[in-house]
Amino acid sequence: MKKNFFAKLFPVLVIAALVLTACNLPLGGTGSNSDAQVQTLAAATIQAQVNDYLTQTSIAAPHYVVVTSTPSPTTPATNTPEATAIPPTPTATLLPYIAPTATRIPIPCNQAAYVTDVTVPDGTTFVASASFVKTWRVLNNGTCTWGSGYALVFYSGNSMSAANSVNLPRTVYPGQTVDISVSMTAPDNTGNFTGNWMLRTPNGTLFGVGSYGGVPLTVVIKVTNVPAPHDPNTTYDFVKNYCSAQWRTNGSFLSCPSSAINYTTGSITRTYAPILENGVADDEGAIISVPAKGGDGMIQGQFPHILIHSGDHFAATVLCSYQKPKCNVTFEVLAQVQGSSTITSLGSWNKTYNNSTQPINIDLSSMDGEDIIFYLKVLSNGDPTDDMAQWMAARITH
Repeated sequence: MKKNFFAKLFPVLVIAALVLTACNLPLGGTGSNSDAQVQTLAAATIQAQVNDYLTQTSIAAPHYVVVTSTPSPTTPATNTPEATAIPPTPTATLLPYIAPTATRIPIPCNQAAYVTDVTVPDGTTFVASASFVKTWRVLNNGTCTWGSGYALVFYSGNSMSAANSVNLPRTVYPGQTVDISVSMTAPDNTGNFTGNWMLRTPNGTLFGVGSYGGVPLTVVIKVTNVPAPHDPNTTYDFVKNYCSAQWRTNGSFLSCPSSAINYTTGSITRTYAPILENGVADDEGAIISVPAKGGDGMIQGQFPHILIHSGDHFAATVLCSYQKPKCNVTFEVLAQVQGSSTITSLGSWNKTYNNSTQPINIDLSSMDGEDIIFYLKVLSNGDPTDDMAQWMAARITH
């Protein structure tokens, strides 16, 4: 009903506004408004009155009049975001800490831990062929007892002339330590050397130290020099220079030094701790020559030429090696003037295993001023078994 009233009233208001406006307009003259100005002013007046009416109507009846304002072109519209409901913050609940359950790892039956080097710590220096005893202290941290069937065995590297296996000195219960000792001999050459050893169970299973039992016990030494000959008048040391010679057998040439004693192909090695036939240890250097197997088994070393002076002697002591009862060989020294094809024997000496040694002393004065090539030769006399012959303290002495 109010809407109909407004519709009827609105034309009346417009006409009234036009009349009032016309009455207020100035008449004529130079400052009079044009028709366009009059129309503009009239329209503005009508708009203002209408707006005033609408405002009053909006206040009087807010539920029936909705006024939408259009933003001015010079004022950017601002969109007001709608309020968003914020959910309540959840309350933190403190739970008691529960530690993870540790999983027990079963301890192996055979497990060892390295404790210390009781003797010969890694890097110990020796002269060539020096004898020593290596001792490790080891902990049994497994669950099995190490009884009489357990042993320490050579695994890899340089054995240093030790036995291949050494039994543990006593029973070792879990949680106990034991000192394990092995007698060794330093190599006869200078350099760094390492030997690796493992523990062995009665059924042959090998195990070492470390978290997984795969680490061997080691002996690490350094050979710094070879001993000087005891004879102060030595002018040439055959033992020291034994790898300067070219060694061959009846079968082939040999590399020097050989990796081990070999009765089949022959071998050439050296020691500075020879054991005499009677079991007594000596401290002279010795060349150990083993002939190759065969009916004419022999081994021979050809040395570089040496200038000889009047008064020089070739000297040596020859013998079979200890505990080689079947040893039966012939030692021979030969000489050749450099540039000549003639090789002359300076002497030969038969030797069997009889708890004695054979000294050799040859006067070389007749070769004064000559460059002489010397040959040291050993021949098997029949069965080559045990033919491990030694040239001990072989030298030219003045």
